[in-house]
Amino acid sequence: MSIRTGKVKLAAAVAVLAAAAAVTTWAQGLGPSTAGSLAELTAEVRQLKVALQEASRSQNQMQALNISLTAQQSRLAQVSTRLDTAEEDLQQAMSRTREAVTAIATAQNETRPNISTEERAQLAEMVKMFRQQADEAQTRENNARARRDDLMNAFRAEEARWLQLVAKLEEIVKR
Repeated sequence: MSIRTGKVKLAAAVAVLAAAAAVTTWAQGLGPSTAGSLAELTAEVRQLKVALQEASRSQNQMQALNISLTAQQSRLAQVSTRLDTAEEDLQQAMSRTREAVTAIATAQNETRPNISTEERAQLAEMVKMFRQQADEAQTRENNARARRDDLMNAFRAEEARWLQLVAKLEEIVKR
């Protein structure tokens, strides 16, 4: 009876262990898989693959845009510096034009009684010289203004390009 009891106890222990293993396996989801769960798993892996590809593409686009933004920022800074210089040149040219116009007005308003013909001729020659200087100053001012206007247009174009790149970057970040 003791051998029989031992065999029964051993059989019962094996049965309990087998049942516990089956329950544990079932609870962990490691049991025999159904065709539906395998298909779901495959679909999820495909979605993850697509998501990784999209993330990689977005990262590449962001890196390319970052390089473009850096280059554009450099161009914008260069045009801005040139525009500042052109503005200073224009202000100096305008100052020279005002000085020349003031010199003409001063020379023309010089009226003294009993001025000799020789002094009048000298005064007329001075006015002529001042007018020539004023004309040259006005030409330089006009050229400086045109250069400044061209640079302002270039700055606006570069700024618009900068804003386009920023908008593209924001669009990629939103995805």
